[in-house]
Amino acid sequence: MDKIQLQRKLFGARAILVGLAAFCCLGGVPRTAGAVSELDYGLGQHLLHRIVIRGNTTFSGDDLKALMKIREPRWFHPLMIIGLSDRKARYQPHLLEAELKQLSRYYRQQGFHQVSVGLDSVGVDPEGRGDVIHISIVEGPRTYLSDVRFEGGFSLAHGELAKGLRYRPGVPAPADLNALGADIYLMRTRFWEHGHLDVSILPSLTVRDAATQERRDALLVYSIDAGSAYTIGQITVEGQRRSRLELITRELRVREGDIFRWSAVERSQRQLLETALFRDVSFIPANTDTTAATADLLVQVVERSPAFFEFGLGVGSRERIRLLAAWGHNNLFGTGQRLRLRTRNYLNYEDVQRLSANRVDPELNYRYDILHTYPRLFGRFLLDTNLFLAKETRGESGLNLESQGFSFGTRFQGGPHVINTVELRVEEVDPNLHPDAKQSLREAYEASELRSSDTRSVGWAFYEEGRNNPLRPDRGTLRTMQMEVGGGPLGGDNSFVKIAAGLHAYHGTPLGGVLAWRVSAGAVRPYGGSRDRGADGVPYQERFFAGGASTVRGYLERSLGPQITDQAVRDSLRLASDVPLSDQPARGGNYLLLTNVEWRFPMPLFSQWRVDGVAFVDGGNVWERASDIRLRGFRWRSHPRDPADDSATRTWDYRYSVGCGVRIHTPVGPVRLDVGFPLKRARLTNTEFDDASDFKIEDKAIYHFSLGFPF
Repeated sequence: MDKIQLQRKLFGARAILVGLAAFCCLGGVPRTAGAVSELDYGLGQHLLHRIVIRGNTTFSGDDLKALMKIREPRWFHPLMIIGLSDRKARYQPHLLEAELKQLSRYYRQQGFHQVSVGLDSVGVDPEGRGDVIHISIVEGPRTYLSDVRFEGGFSLAHGELAKGLRYRPGVPAPADLNALGADIYLMRTRFWEHGHLDVSILPSLTVRDAATQERRDALLVYSIDAGSAYTIGQITVEGQRRSRLELITRELRVREGDIFRWSAVERSQRQLLETALFRDVSFIPANTDTTAATADLLVQVVERSPAFFEFGLGVGSRERIRLLAAWGHNNLFGTGQRLRLRTRNYLNYEDVQRLSANRVDPELNYRYDILHTYPRLFGRFLLDTNLFLAKETRGESGLNLESQGFSFGTRFQGGPHVINTVELRVEEVDPNLHPDAKQSLREAYEASELRSSDTRSVGWAFYEEGRNNPLRPDRGTLRTMQMEVGGGPLGGDNSFVKIAAGLHAYHGTPLGGVLAWRVSAGAVRPYGGSRDRGADGVPYQERFFAGGASTVRGYLERSLGPQITDQAVRDSLRLASDVPLSDQPARGGNYLLLTNVEWRFPMPLFSQWRVDGVAFVDGGNVWERASDIRLRGFRWRSHPRDPADDSATRTWDYRYSVGCGVRIHTPVGPVRLDVGFPLKRARLTNTEFDDASDFKIEDKAIYHFSLGFPF
């Protein structure tokens, strides 16, 4: 039996060795152009050293290589630093034909109708660094559009038709008429706006004799038969069961007898889909009468189930366990009214640990909301109402903020991508010191004279959405602005004016991935009777905070800026008010500035697990007074040195950090883990001693774990 088992083991070992040898011979190792057979040459991976393009005079070799999927070796890529990439480039020779067609197609689209693109040879670099691909190009004459004409009987002005067209006089003429598809569709939409549903547009391109060896002229003619201008006959709705008919018809932007404008039909479709009552909405012209030039409109809807239930579970560096649940109904009594009950419970661990020198249990925080939406108040306005009850532990101050109140407001569009909101809010906030707070926090709390307060405010917000994908943007911009006025004629305990604005932008990069950046700024000032309390005239919950996973990574959550301290403590330590102290709560600021730059790049080795990398530079801080914002505070570096040293970090210093992280993309959003390295660490003086000799230095690195993009 032992001999038989030994033979089986030897046979298995030989099989493994043979398999490894076959893998190395048949494709496990990239090879150069010296392939044994055509099959091997076509399907195997080869090392690539260089691509040589000859004969091109109009476009540079680099521009043409950028069109190809086969790429030369990179001299440098950031992933090389962490060993996830190298300088070697690989390609499959059977893809060369497709690359040549791509170059030829590009030339023909640029007016070179007689271009010839060929593969001269595939050689081997003398030093054995890979294949050298030689491509030759004969460009030939370039064809330009000398004129664009519109022929046929129609009422639209030629200038209106020509506006915005890609192919116009003076630009290179396309070799394929299919390239005119976008221009033809644009012209069709302009005819549809005037009710010409049966418009026919046929293009023709006539190339004239060559004026020179380098240039030819072409005439582009659009033959147009506009047909009759249709009006809308009868409008019929099909598919509704739970929804009242008037709920659907009030969202329509078309009426019987109107000119059949397709843009109004598309707006009606968007309006119905935005109600969240329908899974699908279709508009179908029916019973077209060419003699009377009328067409009925059939509206087909597929309803959603109006009631829903949501449940979510999450984790984070601050909120260790997060539990979310909601129930709602989107069509109360068939009128389109919405009701939603939402709860969010989470265990706040990190903030609680910062409150006490001893280990304590997590604190249960919560927020409960009852939200109601009336879709058409007085037939025009949408009305949102929200009742809420919440508790939040703030580790930076040692407070448990218990709040309750209500708000109601409306939303309206200021353009295709612009949303405005107006809201009236009444909120009562009761700040209580956490029972496990340190003695230093307790003393600071008593000195701050925080008390329960009633805030009544009216606010306006503006959002201009220009991102291609709000959930995972890689192009476009987002502009935001908020303004809020509290107190005054509204009453309440707090009178203030608050304004904030932000700009988010997303761009592609030559190295791949997305370059995202953000600039945010804000200011809040007390007025009226609240000015008597100075900077504290702004309620604690309305101040700005910075530091943490979504503002300035590399620093603790909401830890930057001025602190709440007893002046007697500072006097005993002989320290100025801008020297950061240990274990003192953050006051928050009346002025805010944030700047963030983040490169989100793909990680090819982990792409199958939907993992991307990120590198970032963050900056930001908050200030109590405008006079605290100093030009010297924006210095690139400061140091955790003795407070008497001019280079020591102060509370008014604009804090910077650098770092990196990973993003794991999931159906509910990216899970992110970041590590930030602060560039301006502070020396935190201990207030429990009678002098400033005892201190600690801020951490060299801070980890942040959360869900979603920081901006």
